[in-house]
Order: sequence, then structure tokens, then C-alpha cells
Amino acid sequence: MRRLGRRVRHRPDHVRHGHPARGSGGVLHAPQVPARLAVAASIGRRRAAATPRPRPLSSRGRRVLIVILALVALLYVLVVSFYNAEGTNNVTGGIGPTAESGLIITVEPIAVNPLTGQATVDLSMAWQGSDMVDADGHLRENTRVTISSSVGTQEAKFIAGDSLGRLETTIGIDGEQSNYPFDVHTGGLTFSADTYTKASDGSIQSTGPLVIGLQSTGGVSGWDTTSALGVGLSEYQGMDLSFNRAFSTQVFALVLLALAVILSSFALVVGVLAFTNRRKAEVGLMSWTAALLFALPLLRNYFPNGPPVGASIDIFVYLWVIVMAVIAATLNVIAWMNQTRDALYAASAHVEASHSNEPNPELHHGA
Repeated sequence: MRRLGRRVRHRPDHVRHGHPARGSGGVLHAPQVPARLAVAASIGRRRAAATPRPRPLSSRGRRVLIVILALVALLYVLVVSFYNAEGTNNVTGGIGPTAESGLIITVEPIAVNPLTGQATVDLSMAWQGSDMVDADGHLRENTRVTISSSVGTQEAKFIAGDSLGRLETTIGIDGEQSNYPFDVHTGGLTFSADTYTKASDGSIQSTGPLVIGLQSTGGVSGWDTTSALGVGLSEYQGMDLSFNRAFSTQVFALVLLALAVILSSFALVVGVLAFTNRRKAEVGLMSWTAALLFALPLLRNYFPNGPPVGASIDIFVYLWVIVMAVIAATLNVIAWMNQTRDALYAASAHVEASHSNEPNPELHHGA
């Protein structure tokens, strides 16, 4: 058909409107894809199959995650709140409010050393009243204060004209450090005081006892202290001190212990899987389990105020944790050694064949 001198060719409707051709059966035929794009798509599918994709979080996994985060937040709040209140001294007894004259001794614990079985306390002495001191606080008579504990007796002498002062003393404490972090250590102090004169031969003669009143303040960081003091004023006074680990120390010790158990348990499970051929034995697994043998003893040193090796946590838990890590490392080494040469060659040949059969799309670029 010619129109205005030009030949016009009629195209089928399905071509004119961009629809694919239909076969006799009315089935759509897939469009032809260039070979280069087909190869690239094939390589992309292989790489996608080899690359693990993140698994969607199920409702159960979401609940477990929420519970774990809630526990961590609860532990954090408890530790911070108790840490702010630690280092205090729970005092019972003492001199109380009184206007009577007497020697007032303030006891402040400043250090605890369970390894040596000793605690250090600071003693601050002052006279209440005006019968023994002048207006400037200087003593009218020679004064002697005797402090006794399980480690011995110590005397503090103040001559007339001097002021009463302070001194540090060491007391013995009794407790089982092996019960860490739930160990408790106790000790005691006794006090007496008198005035004295010094004879011509240098000997000291007591001229009369003095009444004493006790009070306590302060505390030791990382320890909860309890002080039980004698009541009122007396010529002979005594006190008992008790030290137990702070709540934050106990919590962190238990958390580190649990982490060590979890790590060694994972290592043992991985070692069993590799040994039973359920997982491939690799050098990386051996390196990881071998590193645990050095990491676990280092983690043991991070226990707050931790005791020497041999405490109950070591005998009941931590040494067994290290044993589990050693077993895991041994299983991984044996599994790696049991891999036959033929199996290794077959695996290597399979990898090489898969790489050689995989076309490189860059070679076809621009073809």
C-alpha cells in the first residue's frame, strides 16, 4: 500500500504496542537475554549463595534478647547504687551524746589485707572536758594510752604540755580468704589509759586510770565494715571490727566467673563438633582455643581484690574451666590431624575446579 508516494508497512498489533509475541498456544515467550548478562547473573547467584545472609530475628529470639538486656541493666543499676554506698561503717554502741570528761578515741579503719591477716586503723585522740587539758588543749599530766590486739600491745605516751594526737596501728583479723568473694574477716581492739610519772631511775609509775569513750567513722573501699563499740565511758574499753566484701566486688567476681565458664564451654562444644566430623577442622579453631589458654589465666587476675590461686573458686570452678579449654584445644588438634590427605586433595581440587569453570565477566566487558 502506497500513501503519498511512500510505502507503509503494517505491523502486527502485538509488536506495535510493545507486547511480546504469542505462540499458537497463547503462551508468552521469555525475552532473549545476552550471554554476557546471563554469565554475570550466574556468578552473582553463586556469590550470594556462598555469602551467608542475616537470619531474621524471631519472636522468641527477640524475647531472649530483651531478657538479656534487662538483666544487664538491672545488674548495672544494682552495682552503681550499692557502690555509692560502699566503704561506709555500720557502727553500733559508742560513747553517745555526753558531757562527761574523758579520753575520746575515734577509730577509723583505712586498709584490709586478708593475705597477711591484718587491718590498719587510724586512732584519733582528744580529751573531752577541761580537767586534763588547759585552754590551748595541752595536757596537764603525762598520759599513756595502751592499745592491744591479737598482734600485740602498743603504747602511746604523751608528756605534759603536749597535745593529744593520732597514730596508726595494725590489728590482726581472722577469716578464710579462700571463701572469696563471700569471705568475712573479724578482729578486735582493747584500750586503756592512765596518767604516769617517771622516776629518777627511768621507770614509769602509774598515778591513776582514765576513763575512755569510743567512736568510729570512715570505712575501707571495697569492703563493708561493721564496728561494735563499747558503750559509754569506762576505764577499760573494747571494740570488734568485721569486714566483708562489698556487693559490687561479689557481683563482678561472679560475672567474670560465669563468662569464663561460657567461653570454655563454647570451646569444648566446638572441639567436640570438629572431632566428630560435624564441623571442618581449621587452623583458626586451633588458634582460638590455644589463645583461651592464655586469656583465661589473665581474666583470673581481673577479679577485684582477688585471692591467690588455690581459693575455693579455683578448686570448684576456675581450674576446671582451664581443663575444659585444654581438652577443647586437644580435640581440635586431633581433628585436624585426622584429616586424610586424599580428603584434603579432593577439597582443594573441587575449589580449583569451581574457580576455573567460573567465567570472569570483566573479560567479556565491551564484547
